[in-house]
Amino acid sequence: MCIGILSLMTVNCNRHFSGQSPRLDRAGADKALPRDWPHREASAFFTSGNLRWHLQHFGSTRPSDKTLILLHGTGGATISWTDLIPKMTGSGCVLALDLPGHGFTTGASVDELTLPTMARQLHQLFLDLNLEGDVNLVGHSAGAPLAIEWALQHQNDPKIRFKLRNLIGLNPSLVPPPQIYTTLLGPIVAPIATSSPMTGMLAFIASNTGMIDQLLDSTGSAVRPEQRKHYRYLFTQSNHIQGAMGFMAGADLPSILNRGPKIQTPIHFLIGAQDPWVKMAPLKEAIAKGFPQAKSTTLTGGHILHEEQPEKVASYLTDIVRTA
Repeated sequence: MCIGILSLMTVNCNRHFSGQSPRLDRAGADKALPRDWPHREASAFFTSGNLRWHLQHFGSTRPSDKTLILLHGTGGATISWTDLIPKMTGSGCVLALDLPGHGFTTGASVDELTLPTMARQLHQLFLDLNLEGDVNLVGHSAGAPLAIEWALQHQNDPKIRFKLRNLIGLNPSLVPPPQIYTTLLGPIVAPIATSSPMTGMLAFIASNTGMIDQLLDSTGSAVRPEQRKHYRYLFTQSNHIQGAMGFMAGADLPSILNRGPKIQTPIHFLIGAQDPWVKMAPLKEAIAKGFPQAKSTTLTGGHILHEEQPEKVASYLTDIVRTA
């Protein structure tokens, strides 16, 4: 069984977003999202704690199927998984979400955009969704440390009703960011930069310059024009910029690496051999020290492999899920 929101699901995971729960707001999502937003028909808002989460759910008709939960990286949103999702739904239920401060998820303050706090918020969401069955947690880039932080904090919580089968990191951000990232964004990752006036100014700059395209180009991955348009839209939203800057500033990678050996769940890393953001050599060294129990796989490609090569990444994920 995949996910049962408010204990409504009894047969298959298509019923989570059936509209039966008053906490699921499909109509609000339909009004808030641009008409061309990828997979908007699967979107809903869900309130958990002080956050109004934007979720996209893709069901499966088989009650024994696994659930894959997709966590994007800094500055991303559900659009990060646009091409991967259709290739994964045959392997189980898929739940994609906008992290606090990103996309259409609202309610997070800047001081909440740290890995420990976001992991607690994510945990509360899982509890409120009545997540159950077998779960595989997939994080791209900074989403991978968040998934690991959640596991370190909550994998033994007796309140959870699901079994975490795998932690999977796609080009995990476990080493410092690249020079171009720090050159473009580093100087503005400061308290003044996360204020509303400054993020409003940055949104204006992003929408009137080639900064976002330059960042996408720097990933070493080919990004489709349609996807670029959606990323440019995100970075015209001051709340999204504030969330991305806060998340970047709040990362504590040494803490994650120091506690990595405590992970009890099987952990897998997919590494892009040509990733200029998370260099392969230092990443493999960090994994060897911080996650000696992990299995690592290398694939030709840049930082956003799942957008560049969705078929190969889907095959990689499917093999892990089915093996588990």
